[in-house]
Amino acid sequence: MRFFKKSLLASSLLLLTSHASANIQEREWLAGDHHVHTHWSVGWDHNVNPPAPIKAGDAIYSYQKNARTGQTHGLSWIVNTDHGGPNHSNVNYDKAYPELVASREAYHGLIQFYGIELDTPAGEHSTVIMPVKDSEHDDLHEFQRKYSTREVLDAQAKNARDTVEHMSAAVRHLDELEHKPLVFINHPARTAKGLGQWGDVTPEKIKTWHRAAPKVLVGMEGAPGHQADFERRGSYNNYPTMGGFDQMTAVVGGLWDHLLGAGNKFWISANSDAHSNVREGGNDFFPGEYSKTYVHAQKHAEDILDGLRHGRIFVTTGDLINSLDVQLSSSGQHKVSASMGETLVKADSSTLQLTLAIKQSDLANANGDLPRLERIDVIMGAVNPEIEKFGDNNPTTEVIKRIDKKDFKWRSDTLELTLTLPKKSEHGYVRLRGTNTQEIEPLVDKTNESPWQDLWFYSNPIFW
Repeated sequence: MRFFKKSLLASSLLLLTSHASANIQEREWLAGDHHVHTHWSVGWDHNVNPPAPIKAGDAIYSYQKNARTGQTHGLSWIVNTDHGGPNHSNVNYDKAYPELVASREAYHGLIQFYGIELDTPAGEHSTVIMPVKDSEHDDLHEFQRKYSTREVLDAQAKNARDTVEHMSAAVRHLDELEHKPLVFINHPARTAKGLGQWGDVTPEKIKTWHRAAPKVLVGMEGAPGHQADFERRGSYNNYPTMGGFDQMTAVVGGLWDHLLGAGNKFWISANSDAHSNVREGGNDFFPGEYSKTYVHAQKHAEDILDGLRHGRIFVTTGDLINSLDVQLSSSGQHKVSASMGETLVKADSSTLQLTLAIKQSDLANANGDLPRLERIDVIMGAVNPEIEKFGDNNPTTEVIKRIDKKDFKWRSDTLELTLTLPKKSEHGYVRLRGTNTQEIEPLVDKTNESPWQDLWFYSNPIFW
C-alpha cells in the first residue's frame, strides 16, 4: 500500500467532518456539483507501452481552480470526478488525491468530495462519490482498479468487464463498504437515437443496477453538463436535451416517472461536467455557473451525502430559484406530512394538501440576468406494481395543476402556495417543476439556442 501523509489527511478530514458545530446547525439548501473534471482527466500517449498519461489531455483545471470557481458561483460542495484509461486508478491515487487534500486545506469553506467518473460496465459513465473518511483513498483505488472498463488494456479483459452483471457487482461492492459511497448515472440518454430509442443506458439496466444496491446507486443526471455547447447542448449527439434536461427526466410520464411508479426511490441531479470553460475555448460552464444541485443538509460532508442518498434534492438552471420547501400533508383523521424524498404515511384521506415556499434570487445570475418564474407545474403519478409492465413509461402520470404567475402569492421574498390535490391512487407521488418560459412542455433544444433564455427547476418526489 502506498504511503500517504496521515497528518495532512487527518487535518483535512477534521475540517470537513467535525460535528462540533454541526449538532446545532439547521439544515439549509446547499448548492453543489457532483460531476466536475480536473487536469487528471488525462490524455494518453499510446506510443509507449503501457500508455502514459498526459496531464490536462482531456480537462484542464486544477482542484483549486474548480474550488475557486465553484465558490465564486455559490457552491457549498463539489465532487471532482476524473475519468479513466489504462491504470487510471494509479493516476487518481498518486496524483489527483494529494491535490485534493491540498485544495481542501486551501478552501475550507467548500466541502470537496473525492470521486471518479466511472467508465461504466455495459453503460457509459457514472459519478462515484466517496464519503469523507480515512478509507476514501484506498477504497476508491481498489474499486476503480477492479470495475472500470477502461482500466485494463487487454481487449478480452475489457469485454469481460463490459457487462450488466459486472456493473451490478460494482455497486454491490460499494454497498458492502463500511461507509457507503453514492453513484449517479451520468448523461443517461446521451446515446439515445430518438425519443425513447435508448442507447447504452436502458430502462432495464437502470432498474437492475439500482435494485442491486438501492442505497448506493440512487439516481441519474436530470440535467447533464456541457450546457454551454450551443451546437449540441449537453453534447447529446442524436436526440437532444429538452429545456436543458435529459429526455428520461423531461418527458412527463416518461422513464423517470416509470421508475418512480414502479416503486423505486430514484432521484435526479444537475451538474456542469466541466472540462474547460466556454470563455477559455471549451464547451462548458464553470461549476455552479449554470446548473446547481441543491441538497437540504447541514453544512458537513456526512449530512450532504445523506441528503443526496435520501432525495432531499432539487435542481435548477440559470439560478431560476434558490430555495424550494415542499410539504405534502394528509387531511384525514391522522394528519401527517412529508417533504422531498420522504413517504407520507397514513394518508387516509381522499385529498392531499401541498404547501410550497419558493425563493428567487435577488442577485443577477452569471449571465447578468435576474430570471423570474412564469409558471409552476404540479405532476402526479401512481405507484403500483402494474406499472412495471409498461417498461419505460408511466401512463398514470400527468400535470394536474399549472400555476401561472398571475396566481402567485408573495410574502416578502417568498412565493407561498397551498394547494388541495386529489388523491388519485392508493399509493403515488407528486413532484414539481417550473420555468421562466411560456412553454407548456419543455421543447427539444435547437442548435445555437441560448440556454439562459430557457430555464427550469425540478423537484424530487414526495411519496404517499
